[in-house]
Amino acid sequence: MKPLKTQEQIDEMRKRLYDRSSAFESAKRHELSDNKVDVSRNWAGSSPITPVERKTENVVSEAVAEQDGEDGVKPKRHYRAFIFVGSLLIFVFVAALSSLYLYFGGNQISNDKIQISMSGPQFIGGGEVMSLQVAVSNQNTVPIESATLILKYPNGTRSVGDSPRNLFEERIPVEDIAPGEVQNIPVSVAVFGEENADKRIEATIEYRVNGSNGMFYKEAESLAFKISSSPLVLRIDNLEKVASGQIVDLTITAVSNASSPLTDILISASYPNGFSFEKSEPAPIYGQNVWQIDKILPEEEIKIKIQGVVTGLTEEKFRINFDAGPADPDNRFLVGANLADGVADFIIERPFIDIEINIDGDKDRQVVVDEGESSVVGLKITNTLEETVYDMVVEVVPGGNALTETSIKSKRGFYNSNNGTVRWEVSNNESFDKVFPGDSRQLDFQIDPGPNRTTASYDLVVNVYARRVAETSAAETLIGTVRAQAKYSSSVAVGSQASLKSGPIPPEVGQTSVYTLSLVAEAGANDMANAIVETSLPLYVEWLDSYEADGDVSYNSVSKKIQWTIGDISSGKRKEFKFDVSILPSISQVDTNPVLLNTQTMRANDRFTSALLQDTATPVTTELSTEMGLPKGNGRVKN
Repeated sequence: MKPLKTQEQIDEMRKRLYDRSSAFESAKRHELSDNKVDVSRNWAGSSPITPVERKTENVVSEAVAEQDGEDGVKPKRHYRAFIFVGSLLIFVFVAALSSLYLYFGGNQISNDKIQISMSGPQFIGGGEVMSLQVAVSNQNTVPIESATLILKYPNGTRSVGDSPRNLFEERIPVEDIAPGEVQNIPVSVAVFGEENADKRIEATIEYRVNGSNGMFYKEAESLAFKISSSPLVLRIDNLEKVASGQIVDLTITAVSNASSPLTDILISASYPNGFSFEKSEPAPIYGQNVWQIDKILPEEEIKIKIQGVVTGLTEEKFRINFDAGPADPDNRFLVGANLADGVADFIIERPFIDIEINIDGDKDRQVVVDEGESSVVGLKITNTLEETVYDMVVEVVPGGNALTETSIKSKRGFYNSNNGTVRWEVSNNESFDKVFPGDSRQLDFQIDPGPNRTTASYDLVVNVYARRVAETSAAETLIGTVRAQAKYSSSVAVGSQASLKSGPIPPEVGQTSVYTLSLVAEAGANDMANAIVETSLPLYVEWLDSYEADGDVSYNSVSKKIQWTIGDISSGKRKEFKFDVSILPSISQVDTNPVLLNTQTMRANDRFTSALLQDTATPVTTELSTEMGLPKGNGRVKN
C-alpha cells in the first residue's frame, strides 16, 4: 500500500472504507521468525513508529538477513577469543616470573633471615645472679626498625639492683638493626627457686619494616635451666600421729646454705581447717602464720616453735605447708619468691585417753559462773586403747585474771605455785601405776576467785601423759589434752524511791498529791548492753508526762505501762529516770499506803559473758523514807 500523501488520497481511502459494496481483501498472515534484528538502544526523544515505517524496517531487516546467510544467523567474531587467550598467557607469565623472583631471594625482607638466640648457664644456685646473652641477627638487605626484645621469666625471678622487683615479662628496646648486623644484648637477673626445680626463659624479638605499619615477631628457642641448690633449707619436725583435740608442737629449722648472709627472709604457713594456732616462739610478725628472719649467716640455723591444736575425725589427714623466701617488694608480709618449702603431716588417730571436764557439773567447754562464787572442777580420765597404759600423769594448768596463788585447793593433787600447775601422778595416786583398757580415774579440785571482778575469768588446760609400747611415727609418751574456760558473770541492779512534790503529808482523801518517782539502773563488774526497765502505774495513779531520763521512755496510756530503754551501761556506772505522778486518794484507801509504782523489772546482756541478767525492785508506795526526817506512817491515807 502506497503511503497517503494528499487529501485526495485520504478521501479516496475513506470512500473505500465506508463503501458497503466493497469487498475486503483477506489479511496476509505473517509468521514469527528467529532472525536477530538490530534495534536502537536509545529510545529517548523518539516518536512512535508508523505502520509504513515499520513495514520499511521489516523490508530492510529481510534484506540484511539475506546478506548474512540463508539461516539468518549473524557470523561470529573470532578475534575476541584471540585477545582473551593472549591476555591469559601474559598473566600466567608475569605470575611465574614474580614467584621465581620471590623464591630465589628477590624479596627485600624475610622473617627467616632474622635470627635470635639465647645463651646462659644450665645450672644455677637459687638466689644467685644469672647472666644471659641474647643475640639478634639481621641477614636481610634492608634494616629492621623499632626492634624490642621481649623476655618472659619464670616465677621467682627478680631484678638486680638496689631496689629489686619481681620480674614476669621485660621489654628491652633494641632500636634499628642494619642489614648483616648482629646485636648482643646482655641481661642479668636473680633467680630464686627450690632445689632441683626446672625453670625456663622465653625470648621474642618484635620489629617493624620501612613502608609498613604492621608489627612482626620472631621467637627464639627457650632457655631451660635447673636450680642446682637452694640458699635456704627448711626442716619441719612434728609428731605424725595425734589425737583429736591434742596440743601439738612443731619446730621449723631454717638452715642457710648461702655463701653470704641472707636478710629479710619470710617464712609463711598455710594451715588446714583442722589446725588451730595457739602460740609460737618467736611470735609471728603478721597474723598467725608469717615470721621474719632479719639475718641468717652462712650455715646458721634458726628455729621457730609453733604450738596448736589439731581436731578432726579418726584417720583424717592434715597437712601444713611452709614457704620461705624474700619478701615481695609490693607486700612485705608476702613471700615474693620461694627459696625453700616444707610440710607437716598429721594423721588423726583414735584418742588414747578420753578426758571429761566439768565445772560445777556443767560439761560445756565454756561455762558462766556467778560473780564471786567458788566453783568445783571435776575430771574423768578414761583409757580408750585396747592395751594398758602405765605411769599416768595428770597435769592441770590454770590461768586467768580471776585467779590468785591461793585460788586452787586440791586434796589429792599437788598445787605448785612456782609454776602454777596442779599435778597428780603415781607418787600421790597409786592407781595411776596401771590403767587397764576402759578403766577411768576421777579427780576434782576447787577454785576460789580472787578480788578482781571486772571481766573475771579462768581457763584450764588438762594434759594427760602415759607410757605404752613404742610405735613407729607415734609418741612413746602419749599425750591427751582438753581445755575449758569459766567466765564470771556480772550483775545488774534496779532501785526506786518516791519524794513528795506537792500535797499533804500524810495524804488525805479528796486532796491531790504529786510525787516524783526515781528509778536507778546500775551495772556490776562488767559492761552491760541492751538494758531495759519495765514497770506500770496503778489504776488510780495519773501519769503527768513530766520526766527526765538517761535513755528513751515510752508510756502506754491504756495499759499504763512504762518502758525505760537504757541501752549500754558501763561497768560500775548507773543511770537514772525521774518522773512525776499524781494521786487523789479515795475513802477506800483510808489507813493504807497506796502503791504509786508497781514492781520494776530490769534486764540486760553482759558484754563479757553474753549472759542475760535480770533484777527486780519492789513496788513504791506513798510511804516516804524516814531518812528525810519524816515520822513512820507518813504515807497512810487519812480521811
